[in-house]
Amino acid sequence: MDLDLAQVRAFVLTAELRNFSRAAERLFLTQQALSKRISRLEDALGVRLFVRTNRTVELTADAQRFLPRAQDLLRAADAAVAVLGTADAPVRLDLVDNRLSPMFMLRRLAARDPGLRVERSWRRGLANAVDPLLRGEVDVAFGRVHDLGRELPAELEHRLVRLEPLVALLPPEHPLAGGDVIRMADLRPEGIWLPSLAGPVEWLAFLRRMSESLDVPLDDSGVSFDLRHTLEQTRYGPPRVPLAGADMELAPDLNLRVLPFEPSPLFPWSLVWRKGRQRPAVSKLLALAGRTSRAEGWCAHDPARTWQPDPPATEAAVTDAAGTTQ
Repeated sequence: MDLDLAQVRAFVLTAELRNFSRAAERLFLTQQALSKRISRLEDALGVRLFVRTNRTVELTADAQRFLPRAQDLLRAADAAVAVLGTADAPVRLDLVDNRLSPMFMLRRLAARDPGLRVERSWRRGLANAVDPLLRGEVDVAFGRVHDLGRELPAELEHRLVRLEPLVALLPPEHPLAGGDVIRMADLRPEGIWLPSLAGPVEWLAFLRRMSESLDVPLDDSGVSFDLRHTLEQTRYGPPRVPLAGADMELAPDLNLRVLPFEPSPLFPWSLVWRKGRQRPAVSKLLALAGRTSRAEGWCAHDPARTWQPDPPATEAAVTDAAGTTQ
C-alpha cells in the first residue's frame, strides 16, 4: 500500500493537537479539506481513526496503534528531504510588481517573523507565474486567480489572503476633493482615468468587470510611462480621477488627496502554490500569511458597501484567515 504523506501528516497533526480547527490552521487548510484528507487515509487503511463529538476529538484503538509508526514515517520523509540541502532554502516568492500589495504583505510578514527568508521575483502577473509554479521554479505566487486567460491548473492550490480596497487619487483643487468619499455614480460623466491602460491580464479583466458592473467608464487617454508620471499628471494636469491600491506607496510630496470609493472595489489577492508536500519553509510562510491575514483583518469587509468581481468572500473566508478557496 502506498500512503499519501499529506494525508498522513494531516492525521498526525490532528492526533497530536486533538483539534481539527487548530490542525487545519497549522496546515493552511480549511477544516473541510483537512477532513477530506483524513477520510481518504481512513479509506486507504480500511479503519476509522477518529471519534468526534461536539467537544472532543478522540483516537480510535487503530489510530493509537498507527500514530507512532506514522510519526516515524514523517520523520524519515523530512530527513530524506533535508539530505538534499533544499529544506532550508529561501522561499521563491513571486510578488507580481514591487510597488503593489504583495510587497506590503511581505513586509508585514517579515515584521511578524524577522527570520523569514524569501527569494523575490516579479513576473508581472499571476498568468505569467503559473507555468513557473508548475515547473517548480517558483514556490509561491501572489495574484488574482480569475481571468488568467486559462483555468488555474488542478495541480495548484490557492487561498485568499487580502481584499485590497482601491482608492481614488485627486489634486486638492478637484471639485470632488472636498468630500470624505468618491461616489462611483459621480464619476460616470468623466470616468476613471487610467492613461496607457496596461498591466497583468487579471488586473485588466478586473477593471473591465468593475467598469461594466458599476457603470463607470474607463478613460485610457494620454500617455504614462510609470506610476510617478501618472501621479504628476494627476496633480498638475486637467482635473481627473485615477485609482490605485490602498496598499501602494504613493508620492507624499505631490499632496494628492486619497479618498475611498463608494462602493469600494476590492481586489482579491491569493497565494498560489503547488499541491502536495511542501518544504518546511514554504509551509511556514503559508501558515504565517494565514495568521497575519486574520490578525490584521486583510479580508474584512462590509458586503453592503463593497464590490468584488469574483465569487464574494464569505464570512467563513474572513474568519478562517484566508483558509477558504477564493
